[in-house]
Amino acid sequence: MAMNSDVVNGASCQLSIPTTNTGVRPKASGFRNESATTGNFVICTMPRTKLTGLYKQIEIVFYSLDGVSRILSCTAVPGVLDDPDHPLQYSTKTANAFDTNGYHEYFLWSAADFGGTYGDTISGSLNVSITCNLPPQTAINIITGWP
Repeated sequence: MAMNSDVVNGASCQLSIPTTNTGVRPKASGFRNESATTGNFVICTMPRTKLTGLYKQIEIVFYSLDGVSRILSCTAVPGVLDDPDHPLQYSTKTANAFDTNGYHEYFLWSAADFGGTYGDTISGSLNVSITCNLPPQTAINIITGWP
């Protein structure tokens, strides 16, 4: 992990649609869906902790709580609503979450995922959110942005 990257704990995520479902909660080990049966949409923002400019890559790391493989889908959205110079852009990735140690399952977005060139900065990435459909017994560990 680069020293000048922005890194936040998955516990900074929150439910995208408010509910009284007490199986979904922030913990020291990330934002966890401890329900055995119900998935929930969660949204994670990338607070800027460094004055590093635009990001070249954005990553979200997730894991299984019980080792059972479940499909996780996340959409990264850089940009600003109603800003023609930095419009909202969407890129969705889907994979299985089955690793229980919280470091090997991840999605990584680059400029190429938003119509740019890999290695360039992601347009509008001063403002980034990631929304995930968090299946039962899965968790988000960390979110990272690299300049």
